[in-house]
Amino acid sequence: MDGLSSREGPLKIALFTNDSGMVRLVQSALAAEGVECAQYGEEIQLARALHREDFSAIVFDATAGLDASHPVLARRACFGDRRAPLVAIGNFYAHEEMHAALSAGADDIVLMPVDPRELRLRVLLAVRRFASHADVQGGAPLDDAELETGVYRFRRRDGSVHVDGRAVRLTAREFAIAWVLFSQQGSYVTRRAIAAAVWGSSEEIAGRTLEQHVYKLRKKLGLDGARGIVLRTMYAHGYRIEHVREHPAPRQPEAELAHDKRPGKIGTIKVHTSSSEAARNAQPWPSESESWGFLRGCS
Repeated sequence: MDGLSSREGPLKIALFTNDSGMVRLVQSALAAEGVECAQYGEEIQLARALHREDFSAIVFDATAGLDASHPVLARRACFGDRRAPLVAIGNFYAHEEMHAALSAGADDIVLMPVDPRELRLRVLLAVRRFASHADVQGGAPLDDAELETGVYRFRRRDGSVHVDGRAVRLTAREFAIAWVLFSQQGSYVTRRAIAAAVWGSSEEIAGRTLEQHVYKLRKKLGLDGARGIVLRTMYAHGYRIEHVREHPAPRQPEAELAHDKRPGKIGTIKVHTSSSEAARNAQPWPSESESWGFLRGCS
């Protein structure tokens, strides 16, 4: 396939894997095209490289699974980074697994065991597809993705946010954090994942700044539950966007104390027999005359 080299030179592929066998396979499959492969074994390393460098494609080892919380996929999602296609290699045997991988952010998939010819074809076609879109639009492919949850609406192309129809201004990083959290609502997103996706750095480096951004985000968007959405924080788990459920009205006590106000009468407790299993199986209280007879017999 001719004409697939970039204008600046040969194609450069970012390869995410710790499997030396896969490194050799990918390199040999693309060697004929003069492709340069840069291998990354750590999530943060790849996220940082994607922030600083331009790649023609990303080949992702997904044999251990693939989900949207991965820092690389989260970064592509929150910043709308569509400069390079992502081709995932994995055991996507079921239709649901293929759909999940594509929904998580993969642009194409290659099944294990890998056929080098198929891998080469899919990577080069993905590069050509993205290049043609960029040529038509005068840059990276535009992304019109939107998120809408309750009264919150996010549009990625221009980084706009509306809450109950009112525009709220967020910084680029605040928007990126909000996108990561809202796109994975109901699930905890770790501080490590957010730091790698938004800052391209470790949690230790971005930790304090991350806390400040989350604090401002919570205030600006009113994520205290008043609008039906709350931002939860859990130690060692991270942050989670969740819907607020209405708390049921407190139940009225089913046992009530009813005192017989007549002189010399003992107060009794009326218990609804349907209130509990114990109440339904309880023996009836003895009558007053039976009680006094029992006491006289004991004297």
